[in-house]
Amino acid sequence: MNAFRIAFDSIWGHRTRSALTALGIVIGVFAVVTLVSLGTAVRDFVGGQFRSVGASIFTISPASPGTGSSGGAHAFHSGGSPFGAGGVPSTLTVGDSDAIAALNNPAIRRVAPVSQLPLPVSAGKGDPAAVSVIGTTAAYFPMQRLSFAVGRFTGHGIVLGATAAKSLFGDHASPVGKELHVASVSIRVTGVLRRGEGMLSLQANQAVFLPVSTGLSLAGLDKVSQIMVEAKSNGQVDAAAAAATRVLDRRHALRDFQVTKNSQLLSSINRTLAVITAFLSGLAAISLLVGGIGIMNIMLVTVTERFREIGIRKALGARDGDILWQFLAEALLLALLGGAVGIVLSAFAGRIISRMAGLPSGLTPSAIVLAIGFSIAVGVVFGVLPALRASRLMPAEALRSE
Repeated sequence: MNAFRIAFDSIWGHRTRSALTALGIVIGVFAVVTLVSLGTAVRDFVGGQFRSVGASIFTISPASPGTGSSGGAHAFHSGGSPFGAGGVPSTLTVGDSDAIAALNNPAIRRVAPVSQLPLPVSAGKGDPAAVSVIGTTAAYFPMQRLSFAVGRFTGHGIVLGATAAKSLFGDHASPVGKELHVASVSIRVTGVLRRGEGMLSLQANQAVFLPVSTGLSLAGLDKVSQIMVEAKSNGQVDAAAAAATRVLDRRHALRDFQVTKNSQLLSSINRTLAVITAFLSGLAAISLLVGGIGIMNIMLVTVTERFREIGIRKALGARDGDILWQFLAEALLLALLGGAVGIVLSAFAGRIISRMAGLPSGLTPSAIVLAIGFSIAVGVVFGVLPALRASRLMPAEALRSE
């Protein structure tokens, strides 16, 4: 403790120089802790969004023949037939969805075909609205945890997302009962969804939902983009997926589809976020290296300035280990003080970011432990050389210095 008291007195006696020396550590710890906490917050947020939809859901989407194992996400091309991952044309049909539903398998709760449709939608004679058009069935809405503000999906009308309803009709009146022009055909609005607040609700907010058969007919298509299946519980997903796969294998000459479970997709996203967070944290840690070099530089200067003090202490009986520990403690204390300031600044930054982005706030214990560990490592690694130099000085040599 005496070494830390001496170290603190030395740092306090040169406050400005010490603050500038610790600045590199402050910046480095701030950047690393903020990025790690932000990465954890994004992971937790995405996980919460997927859990709100349900880990019991899996998606059947197009794939190249022979690659139909569980795989990546699908994509939509706005100008023609539905496509799967890598631009593979879809061979999935409403009949495939009906065949899975007709199983009455005890592991399967709901089945819904989904097709993203290239159809213009407008109210009156205005220009088409910037909305997406999705063809599906009534089972889609409870699967996606979508609830209705007014009306319902009847199977012969249109359901609007909250943002789409505002874009098409404004805020003045309920659109239920009014007509929209979809590819020059008038269709009555039968319901409006409540606004979803989650990330995965953005598409639903901006979408117009049609009965899948009506939408495919208007678009001149006969294939759907994907088939969504909900198992009765998380533990029955594998059984439900196996049953759906067997049905499609009988209906398709080749396995030109793939099964993607929400749990698998979430794991893939988490792995990607972990890699990105680690990479960015590694870049941020470069400033810790710079800060460590700054500590080593100022400690070497401090040792030179205190030659006579070192000589007197050694002449009075101080051992090499005492001198080594005194200067190492000073470097360590500088690094820890810089780390503490960096953690405090990161806490403030985290609160601001969380409020702006709607992410969970607060420092994670792992980020704090990481910051303290980095600070200790920097203090020890970059303080040991100056400390060794101080401890190896001969008393006569130190006392002769000016």
